[in-house]
Formats: sequence, structure tokens, C-alpha cells
Amino acid sequence: MTIPSADASIAEIDRALERLRRFGGDTLLRDMIDLFLEHAPRRIAASRQALAGTDLSPLRLSVHSLVSSCAQLGAEQMRRLSADAEQAAVTNAQALPGLLDALEREFETVKPLLIAARPGATAAS
Repeated sequence: MTIPSADASIAEIDRALERLRRFGGDTLLRDMIDLFLEHAPRRIAASRQALAGTDLSPLRLSVHSLVSSCAQLGAEQMRRLSADAEQAAVTNAQALPGLLDALEREFETVKPLLIAARPGATAAS
């Protein structure tokens, strides 16, 4: 799997956010960013919790819900990792700890970009 450069990732996020802004204005964009920043960490944590059990279907559901929300915001690497984790829950459970680690790291990369792009954001946000 090829990992995109930081500049490519930022450009992808910028394009997706601009599409959302054109579609629904600043209110929609702000709401989408806020929902993502609130729910993505919860979904990752739920995935980790499900990993400790024997039934991986809750993990699949948690990461599946991230796939489309990441795509809407242009977080393509995070989308790929979520989709890979969803597939691994069915075919390769041994890969899940590493995928969830990578997903958490990527969220920490995407988070400040979204905070900065959030309409009404200030330098201190």
C-alpha cells in the first residue's frame, strides 16, 4: 500500500471540505467536522474494546462507520485504514492491532487539520 505524502493528504482534505462548504455552507461544514471529531475517537475506542472479545462484528461496524465519514472529509488514508480494518475483521484478525494503531495515528494527523479548517476556528482553537 502506498502512503500518500502529507501535502497530498492536506490537498485532498481541502478539496473535500470545500465541496461540503459549497453544498451546505459553513454550518454544514462545521457540523460535519464537529461530529467527526467527536465520534471518530469513540469508534476507534469501541474497535479496540471489541478486539479484546471473540466476536469481531462490533469492530467491523465501528470501523465501517468511519469509512464514509472519512471519505466525506477527504481523510483518504484514514478511510483506507478503516476499510482495511473492516476487511481484516473478517479475513485477518492478526492484522487488526496494527491497523487500529495506524488508524489512531492517522486520526491524530487529521484532527488538527480539521480543527484549523473548521469555520469559526481561531489560531488558539
